[in-house]
Amino acid sequence: MITTDTLKKPCDDGAISATELQRLSARLVEKQRFEAPEWDKRYPPLNGRMWVSDIAPGMQLRLADIEDRFGLKSQAELPEGIKIALVMKGCARIGYGNTTARLGPSEPHRALLALLPNKTPFTRTGQPGTRERTLTLSLSPGWLKRQGFEALARGIRHTVQLHYWRPSTGLLSLAEALFERGDQQPPLRLALEGFAMLLAGEALAVAPRAPLAPSVSPRLAKLMALIDRGEARGITQRMLAKRLGVSLSALQRSFQRTYGEALGPYLRRYHLELARKALTRESISIERAASLAGYASATNFATAFKREFGIAPRDFRREAST
Repeated sequence: MITTDTLKKPCDDGAISATELQRLSARLVEKQRFEAPEWDKRYPPLNGRMWVSDIAPGMQLRLADIEDRFGLKSQAELPEGIKIALVMKGCARIGYGNTTARLGPSEPHRALLALLPNKTPFTRTGQPGTRERTLTLSLSPGWLKRQGFEALARGIRHTVQLHYWRPSTGLLSLAEALFERGDQQPPLRLALEGFAMLLAGEALAVAPRAPLAPSVSPRLAKLMALIDRGEARGITQRMLAKRLGVSLSALQRSFQRTYGEALGPYLRRYHLELARKALTRESISIERAASLAGYASATNFATAFKREFGIAPRDFRREAST
């Protein structure tokens, strides 16, 4: 679910400072650092626009329409999962681990799907004075499992794999439309959400042994959509089953058979994880975190949080901020 505070925009004058760039990338990478031989650090390294949008838990879409002023080299660590890159303008010079790639309309390939094991080093090397328009979709193993790509999620744990693919004409038209606005405002949320799902669908079709369509049943796919949109928070499993038009016992059996765990523990862990990430990345109160996890009582939330993560939420927030 995209919310207002998950759509981030750069400075109003179109300049993107190193601090702003780190803030925009914080949910996507770790240990990010920048360098450029001619960079005077009194000035922002990039001009243009950049947005990062939380489409759903475990799915983030980044749009960048930027001019590189100094030939910035970015280095970071990427978490386990999948990166899908599409370059609409310019040339992106990127590296995952020891594997490098060049993407762009004038290059042999403009779209890439990267399967990444945990903590993969990433580099991006810019050229002074060049312009790029790129879209990058990040998918976590949890998102893949919820969408029925269990085998694919298991297959990304060993070595970096890069797979090039050819985007459809329709996808390219939609991508270009996202950049058409001339101001600093992000595209409409519905447009971002729809584009992200289409981008994921086309790219995942080229992944090795990945099913062309999710292997979960339509009912479970609808359940996962409800969970990702936040509509399962704070309601009972019985109410969820009623919304799906199935008995509670049938829903629980189907979920256990498909995902290998009970529905109740999954929902509890899923919502506690949302709260944990919010405590890490956002300045929210314990009461707000409890609400985010579906708890009416902050005390009950604290008990469940400590049982799940081995630390009280207040102590966790304090450690995360140091």
